[in-house]
Amino acid sequence: MVFVAGLVRGFTGFGMGIVAIPFLSLIISPTDAVVIVLLLQVFVTLSNLPASWKLCHWSLVNKLTIGSIVATPVGSWALLYLPASAIRICIAVIVLATAVTLSAGFRLKMIPSNKHVLGFGLASGILNGVAGMSGPPVVAFFLASPLSVPVARASMIVFFMISSVLALIPLAVFGKMHLWSLGASVASLPVVLLGSAFGTKLYLTSHEGHFRFVSIGLLVLAALLAGLRAFGSFAV
Repeated sequence: MVFVAGLVRGFTGFGMGIVAIPFLSLIISPTDAVVIVLLLQVFVTLSNLPASWKLCHWSLVNKLTIGSIVATPVGSWALLYLPASAIRICIAVIVLATAVTLSAGFRLKMIPSNKHVLGFGLASGILNGVAGMSGPPVVAFFLASPLSVPVARASMIVFFMISSVLALIPLAVFGKMHLWSLGASVASLPVVLLGSAFGTKLYLTSHEGHFRFVSIGLLVLAALLAGLRAFGSFAV
């Protein structure tokens, strides 16, 4: 499971959580799965951070991060006080509509204004608070942007590194990080690094169209998982 997650992350620069958390949750608790994946995300990113650091579009990443930090508590509030299943269905519809729009070839002609970039960050934070799924708005933003694939990929790697660290802080504060989950992430690291290295090699030898195809496919998967989780909640 973690090898495939590392492979996807090495190719696209994101997607580890989308792939790993639903499947790991089948054999361990969802909380442990989230902690393990977040730790792995940080560890793996450290291995190729220098290259991504140089290519990253820092101005955009900073604005997206600010928006995400501000809006995550709002999403958490919505999760506590609004019907979670209905919210997740809305998330699934929004993410799926985004994937369809991108697959139709929609691209921005220029970098959006600061307020629009901040808006994508806010959307990321809300989704992170509601469903632990911060990726879709940011992925959609970078896929639609006029940035080159290397810059977009590097920017996503850095953003998700930052968001993983920020997500780990409250988990640690509330005692959700255990010695077992830390040990499991360390034990899984060689496998994830192998998958990530293989995915990076595939990325370097692939056409830009393959990158967009796989990335949009992951957005569709995220939408389906959000929808299934919502209907599962209705069933309960």
